[in-house]
Order: sequence, then C-alpha cells, then structure tokens
Amino acid sequence: MPSIKRTFTLPDEISRDLDKAIPSRERSKFIAVLLKDGLREKKRQELMDLLNGLPRKKSSDGILSEDVLREIRDGRAQEILANNQS
Repeated sequence: MPSIKRTFTLPDEISRDLDKAIPSRERSKFIAVLLKDGLREKKRQELMDLLNGLPRKKSSDGILSEDVLREIRDGRAQEILANNQS
C-alpha cells in the first residue's frame, strides 16, 4: 500500500511519551495501526448509533426488526473479527 506523508500536532506530553515508548523507525507503523483501529471503532459506533435510532417495529410473528438487525450485526461482527485475527 502506498504511503502519504502527513503532519499532525500533538500535545507535548503525548509526543514525549511516544518518543520514549516507540523507537523512531517504528512510529509511523505504530500510529497507522492506532488510526486504523480508531477509525474502525468510529465507524462501528456510527453504525451502532444508527441501529439504536431505528424505530421499534414488530413483525407479524412478534419479532422486533431491531432484534433481527442486531443478530445480523453480531454475526457479521464476529465474522469480521475472525477474519482480522487470521
């Protein structure tokens, strides 16, 4: 995957902690992993908020539509986690 150089401003304390904890040659990769995880979590939270905002409606058999969506979501989440651990 091609890389793009970016410039960010960090608080002094975080910058010092980063310099102490992560060798300079590993910092870009470390930050990229954190950003990837953070962006994935942000997207997951946005989808959860969307799901939680759905109106509660029951089907003819008495099952709430949000419960069906939760089952699908939970199954898909487990599938994604299993694929990412490989």
